[in-house]
Amino acid sequence: MTRTEFQFVSTIRWAVGSVCIWGLALGMWGQETDFSPYARFGLGTHQGMLSPGLASTVGLVSVTPDNVFLHAEQPASAAGLANPTFQVSAHSQRMQLSEGERTSNAWTGGPGNMGLVVKKPRSNSALSMGLTPLTSKAFSVQRAAEDSLVGNLLERYEGTGGVARAHAGVSHGWRGKTWFQAGTDSVLVSHRGLDLGAQVDHWFGDARQISTLDLEDPSFRDVQTVTSFRHRAAGWILGAQGFQVLQAKYDDNKQFKGSWVMRFGGTYSPARTLNTDYERLVQSTLPLGGVTTGIDTSSFEQSERAGTVPQKWTVGGGIQRDGAKGNRIGIFADVHGQDWSEANTTLGHLMDGDGSWGDAWSRSLAVVWTPARKPGKVNRPTYRMGINTSTLPLRISTQFGAPPVALEEWRVSAGVNKPLAGSRSASQLHFGMDFGKRYTVLETLHTETNLRIHVGVTLTPFVKNLWLTPRLYD
Repeated sequence: MTRTEFQFVSTIRWAVGSVCIWGLALGMWGQETDFSPYARFGLGTHQGMLSPGLASTVGLVSVTPDNVFLHAEQPASAAGLANPTFQVSAHSQRMQLSEGERTSNAWTGGPGNMGLVVKKPRSNSALSMGLTPLTSKAFSVQRAAEDSLVGNLLERYEGTGGVARAHAGVSHGWRGKTWFQAGTDSVLVSHRGLDLGAQVDHWFGDARQISTLDLEDPSFRDVQTVTSFRHRAAGWILGAQGFQVLQAKYDDNKQFKGSWVMRFGGTYSPARTLNTDYERLVQSTLPLGGVTTGIDTSSFEQSERAGTVPQKWTVGGGIQRDGAKGNRIGIFADVHGQDWSEANTTLGHLMDGDGSWGDAWSRSLAVVWTPARKPGKVNRPTYRMGINTSTLPLRISTQFGAPPVALEEWRVSAGVNKPLAGSRSASQLHFGMDFGKRYTVLETLHTETNLRIHVGVTLTPFVKNLWLTPRLYD
């Protein structure tokens, strides 16, 4: 083994090992990724893009700025990758909640997106598959109150689990070529392209909620309500993205001098049926030896319920400038919508009395920049940043009979992906962070801020050591 190969193998082992060890450590530290009390509504809190490259562009869905990683929610992205690709990531999160004068905080984290793209190098067709967290039901909140009949009491609400998403898809791309002027001659260049993709996915997960009414007076029994939701749903997504070269320049020696490129894309997911195995147990409890023990069952309900998750669409695009030395800068925008208001009739069993479903919107703006090549250095990093504003599908009831208010969110992000040192392939190491705030128009009702840090790696084969290809000789 040569020194270069040894450095490359060592770097790969370090990168994959770091991500796996960090993921395992975060798993032991806290499997859940959200402890907001409003995770108890609906399916839980949507986790967004849990891979560094996507998180650093704040969830840009419809268009992929550069062909570096698999986008779990854009099936067409796999066709644009030049090589077979494996990606894995992990993240950690710092959160702080505020309600009135009360404040709490916590560190959480866990694994992120994992995906694999299978294709021949430089092929326009690809198969993709992956697994990613979707929502989290993790929360822990309590409040003290006083009742004129039973005295002091303590309400506790706790939740665990959530929903994950497994997906598999196929995609294909088409490229059109034309001649561009190069001095007195011309060059043949791919000036437009279109990638189409289809994906089937499966949602699955087990979410549990425990509500406890702890009465200080020992003459009264405490009351505990345990609710279990085992979800499953199958669906599909269609995606498309393309590009059009608006202008390209070449000199007399047919050397590239620069271009302007427009990119565009969109996705569509139809409504799907969500099946839930629902269980609800209400029991009286007493603390025995410091352990809460059920002593009498007040009611027990077990049923299979079905509801409809509404259709979702995204659309977006952007423009990028490519320079003669490999430098690139692009700006991209994205918007998506999902009407959850009708879910109040079919998925009302996922809400308690304080919450209801409502329309969801998201708007993203991202910038991607790659610096120019330096003498003797072909590989260079790519930097990303973005901003996003969202209206979440949750409406929260207020006091005094006022209309429910929406839970809003804004996020800013930044990140970088860097080629692995010593690698002769396109493998890259990714870092990303995003900072955001969830709030309502009533500032004292609820406010939460969180900072997420992501690390991941995308691995691609070297041209002389292709994956899934039989060796011609040993």
